Amino acid sequence: MNNKPIIGIVGAGAMGSLFAFFLRKYTILLYDTNPNTVNAIKQGLSVEIHSEKQTFYPTISNDPAILASADIIFLFIKSFATRDAIDTIQHYIKPDAIVVTLQNGIGNVELISSMINNPLVYGTTTIGATKLSPASVRFGGTGSIIIGGDSYSHCSTVHSLLQNANLTVTIAPDPKKALWEKAIINAAINPLGALLEVPNGKLIENNNTVKIMAGIIQEACLVAQANGIMTDSNHMIETTTTVCRNTQNNFCSMLQDILAKRKTEIDSINGAIITFAQQYSIDTPYNTTVYKLIKYKESQLI
Repeated sequence: MNNKPIIGIVGAGAMGSLFAFFLRKYTILLYDTNPNTVNAIKQGLSVEIHSEKQTFYPTISNDPAILASADIIFLFIKSFATRDAIDTIQHYIKPDAIVVTLQNGIGNVELISSMINNPLVYGTTTIGATKLSPASVRFGGTGSIIIGGDSYSHCSTVHSLLQNANLTVTIAPDPKKALWEKAIINAAINPLGALLEVPNGKLIENNNTVKIMAGIIQEACLVAQANGIMTDSNHMIETTTTVCRNTQNNFCSMLQDILAKRKTEIDSINGAIITFAQQYSIDTPYNTTVYKLIKYKESQLI
């Protein structure tokens, strides 16, 4: 691999745009299927960070062939779009290119692994971002990145890359646990943020929402434990509260989707928790209620 790897990014949404900015000292190749987004970003991609706006000019195309020279490819796409995206790009990915997914939800890693043989590094991030327009994004709050994978060497390459971009990143011995814990955090924050149409910080200012979030987390932790993921509900409630505090002004991705009249990732977050719960005969009234409410909201928008 080159001393200075070429970075491919699939998806120029909020997180893809933000990471393109973080990694801008490298050659960035952005791929997005939306021609309006591509044309807008060709005029410059603006990032609002700590009340300052910076504009840069990444190479972007809606032709997947743009990814052909990428050494490391980040996937920043909605979980429900994973299969179509991999299907579209797989013929253009170099055999030794490292694929990195920091997507929300449960099930992406298994799906990607079933479709391509590339080295896969996967994990989570609590960094927040809000898309303001096709070529404008706002940094939503400091967070961390946890990664892992089958090969320590590939994880180490990605770790160095992200660390060089001044991002807080850790290699976890059990990234599957990190994925579940992120899904649990998302399960508590995203549906409520989307249903109530409030930024993350508002959710911890009201006893009613705090209680509902705790119920969602307690159910999800029982499901995770039944699935072999040892996670503690009190710790997860505390962690979720911290995430809300650290990203207090951020509109969660599900709220951004609802406001933009797009499909949400509810099926790979609360939906996945409910599906696993059914296998273990665990009741999930809190998760089921918010899941059904979001599905109703989706049906009214799309």
